Amino acid sequence: KATVSVLYWCFHKNMLCIFPSVVLSSIVPPGVPFSPMTYNSTVYEAFGAKKCVNPPAELTSDPYDGYNGTVPVPYGPNAVCGIKYLDANRTSYKLQNFTSIDEAQNSGAFVTHKRACGTCSTLSDLAGFMSEPDLTDPIRTCEVEHLDNEAKILECMYGRMNVSKACVQAFYYNSIYDKKFCEKICLIDWAEKTPNNLPPDNRLNDCLQCDEDKSGPVFKLVAGRNRRDSGLNSSIIRPPSEVFRIIHDYY
Repeated sequence: KATVSVLYWCFHKNMLCIFPSVVLSSIVPPGVPFSPMTYNSTVYEAFGAKKCVNPPAELTSDPYDGYNGTVPVPYGPNAVCGIKYLDANRTSYKLQNFTSIDEAQNSGAFVTHKRACGTCSTLSDLAGFMSEPDLTDPIRTCEVEHLDNEAKILECMYGRMNVSKACVQAFYYNSIYDKKFCEKICLIDWAEKTPNNLPPDNRLNDCLQCDEDKSGPVFKLVAGRNRRDSGLNSSIIRPPSEVFRIIHDYY
């Protein structure tokens, strides 16, 4: 499937792609052109229907409590989160951490994102990321509607974000931490409708850069999955070196 997917991409980009004799799993090898992918409802509905037998636990406390600017790197700098199907029809699966792509593939697992697994690592979360190009919109809406009422904000986010409760909680605590450091900056960017990326080099706007610097490390650790580490298209332009070269063809 990986070869077919990349061939499809090359055809529509009117490009010639040279392939090695074997394309492993869903990882696009070096030298093959790659752009962050957009997936249709056939793909994300298939992923959303699968059952995880070991879903990440919901958060019981604020993961930013005690944060001092450094975070651990579970399973090492080349860690990936993989899934292993438990039946021939691929209806159920388990999440598993690996120290590298090779370790995951050699064990028969499909890599689903870069970094260790977290609260947003299930395939239903992947489906939600695929179906929603920008998950920050419902977060902002819920915060405006319910101000500082945590229970109401979370209830609103559960209803508006098509991801698991555990994943929603990671986004919620990220937004709370952002308020401490980035609120004034972000209010200016939102009021002025500043685009996500600024010319001439597509740098992040001040609000996104603040979130990246202040809240990003903990969010990546807790959530596991984000758009760039899942190779997904995004409303935020990222340098190619930051986007994981993966095609989700294992549904």
